[in-house]
Amino acid sequence: MKPADPSNPHPAPSTGAAHPVDPAHPVQGRTTHLARKLGSLFKGVLSGKIQLSGDAGNDANSPLAVWKATHGHGGSKPVVPRLPPKPVPKPKAPVGKAGRKGKGALVAPRRPVIQVIERARPALVRGTAVGGKMVAVGGTAAAPSGIVVPPAPQIINPYAGWSQNDVKDRIRQLLGDVEVPRFRKAVFETLRRLRDPDTTPGKIMEVMSVDAQLVGKVMNTVNSTAYSPKSKVQSLDHAIMLMGNADLERIVMIVGSKAALPSQTHPKFALGDFWKASSRRAVLARELADIVQPSKANLSFTAGFLQDLSVPLIVSSKKDDYMKIFSTAVDEKRDLHALEHETLGWDHAEVGALVALNWELPEDVMLCLKDHNEAGAVTRPDPAHYVSTLHASHGEEWNEIFAGKVGQRYQVPREALDEVCNNSVSKAAELAKLF
Repeated sequence: MKPADPSNPHPAPSTGAAHPVDPAHPVQGRTTHLARKLGSLFKGVLSGKIQLSGDAGNDANSPLAVWKATHGHGGSKPVVPRLPPKPVPKPKAPVGKAGRKGKGALVAPRRPVIQVIERARPALVRGTAVGGKMVAVGGTAAAPSGIVVPPAPQIINPYAGWSQNDVKDRIRQLLGDVEVPRFRKAVFETLRRLRDPDTTPGKIMEVMSVDAQLVGKVMNTVNSTAYSPKSKVQSLDHAIMLMGNADLERIVMIVGSKAALPSQTHPKFALGDFWKASSRRAVLARELADIVQPSKANLSFTAGFLQDLSVPLIVSSKKDDYMKIFSTAVDEKRDLHALEHETLGWDHAEVGALVALNWELPEDVMLCLKDHNEAGAVTRPDPAHYVSTLHASHGEEWNEIFAGKVGQRYQVPREALDEVCNNSVSKAAELAKLF
């Protein structure tokens, strides 16, 4: 390539090759080199090959700024590309929709409430293992397409709307001027707090701890083989957390009821045998419910123990007149409630329900006491009915009758029922010792 002629003031345009600087005239050579570069730049702008946006001198991404940065003329900072535009935020849900609560708070919308409807219990639709065999027992099952499942029978409380004065007046009408027993203050307050949905274990312990006898009885009961705890209950707070308020309430009811009933009734009335029979009814009802109605096991235990709680009260009120009825039922192995109706026009089940109302016991317990002798009642679990005729003097003959009724209703193997009856004797003896 020929060197540039210094005498030529208008050299030919550059084709992109490097332009050497004349060592004899360094300043003039640099000026010439810059002029050629600016000329090519302006020519590109004029021809439209280079587009200018905004202020060419101020825009960091303009062609001039790019040229300066790449050629070392004031372009000390690298060229930063433009950031993409920010995404448009989604519109916020208006107040009252999509579960929006408060200022700027977004929460998930509430799930729809699913209503569970309990259907009538058809017989023999599910199985459970008893003694190594599968036993068909009552339960709920989804009906095949096209089969109409009848609705569950409606439970009617005949005492709905009764005041405490109404209850006491009816008790006086049946028993005369007898003082209706009452719970100790600690028992009543404990039951009230156990039923309070806003209560805490600390509040329950606070009131129970005042009555050391109550605490001792409750702890001994929940740890007995009669109640069959899954693990040993170490302390009162442990009992509250392990059992829950509903189960603990039933134990407190049993302990409080036993303490409230008369301790002296009639010389011929064996009060110790009465409580042994009550304990066995409770244990036997619970053992049977574990097989045929597991969801009613705790209620069956309570109902089995309390279903005859009015008998000592009636004995202490009617004395010899009632002892004749009671002795006849035991000696002739007749139903006590049937003899009561024949002689008095009412039975101990009605008095027991009235006492439960006076003590403000839960409605399900009160209805169990009222109807435990009724074979077709829907207000009590079946196990509470099957043990209702048990008396302390009954032995193997009663076991035969019991096994026959239960086996016919639920088709439970005889060996399983024999095991239940035999185990209930020792467990009931332990429970009776606590009282």
